Amino acid sequence: MQKKTLQLIILTIFIIEQKKSMNSFIKNCRKILPALFFVSFSSAVISQDTPKKFLLRDEGMSQLCYVDIASPETNWYMPVPPGRDIQLVGHGCVLIGTGTGYEERKISNGEKIAELTSFPGTLAARRLRNGNTLLTGMDWQGKKGVVLVEVDKNGVIKRQIAYGAFNYLRLVRETPSGTFLVAAEDTLFEGNVNGDVLWKIKINGRRDKPHIWQAIRLSNGRTILSAGYNANLQVFDAYGKLTDSISGPPEVKPNFYGGLQILANGNYVVTNWEGHGPGNGGIGVQLLEYSPAGKLVWSWKQDAGNFSSLQGVIALDGLDTNFLHVEDEKGMLAPVKGVK
Repeated sequence: MQKKTLQLIILTIFIIEQKKSMNSFIKNCRKILPALFFVSFSSAVISQDTPKKFLLRDEGMSQLCYVDIASPETNWYMPVPPGRDIQLVGHGCVLIGTGTGYEERKISNGEKIAELTSFPGTLAARRLRNGNTLLTGMDWQGKKGVVLVEVDKNGVIKRQIAYGAFNYLRLVRETPSGTFLVAAEDTLFEGNVNGDVLWKIKINGRRDKPHIWQAIRLSNGRTILSAGYNANLQVFDAYGKLTDSISGPPEVKPNFYGGLQILANGNYVVTNWEGHGPGNGGIGVQLLEYSPAGKLVWSWKQDAGNFSSLQGVIALDGLDTNFLHVEDEKGMLAPVKGVK
């Protein structure tokens, strides 16, 4: 009887100790698993759907960069003038906006092959479907408010559009219907070539001056925008109602959501800019991919030795760089054939 009692006591002690160990194990798992989960996305893990090749505009170091995750020996980093926007314009070239117009550079090595320098005060540049280039500015070219100037390949002005009721500007996107989506501080509006505002929304967020960066028209009249210092993506329906907001997780240090692209699989790639000037490359994770459901499905942690603050991005996978690319009816980059 005493032997059985002793065995029972020993068994009870063993169970108690095992329970303590299990509780400690579970507690530790709760601490480390989220970090491990995040690390799996922060690493450039190559899968079939993972973007592998990028053109990146680094505002902090004022450089244009090519990155091939699978073949880093082909990467290059080229100093460029300050400016905004980045676009495939065909013939293996990329267009970037500058403070005086634009530059075109070879994707193969970053070499400059063309430039327009006769429009000081340019904020951004974008090649249109008709082959002309849209330059943008504020209180510019003799007009008030947001000013859009369309020039031909020789830099000759073909059209000017002004939206005088606005006093701030980031990027502009031509829609498939020929209107323009204009990011203007805390307001996104759609305007026509006559200077009329057809549609307008005002976003709410953590700052009075979020500096909305870019918008893309999606199918069914929906619109997605990168909300700048609100550090998220916001989706609106055709009536201007907010239907979704995407951000995080905290480990990526969301700061300013900038350049945006819709991938062929429907996911969203966006830059997470971390501050002006050099020295920001060690802050946050600056290239993020989200599913439409809002899940962070992939991210790329920049090399602090080569980058500071990513502003613009083009994921090149599946795109034919021989052609000009603009957003199609689904908001995805699509080639415009027949434009030289």
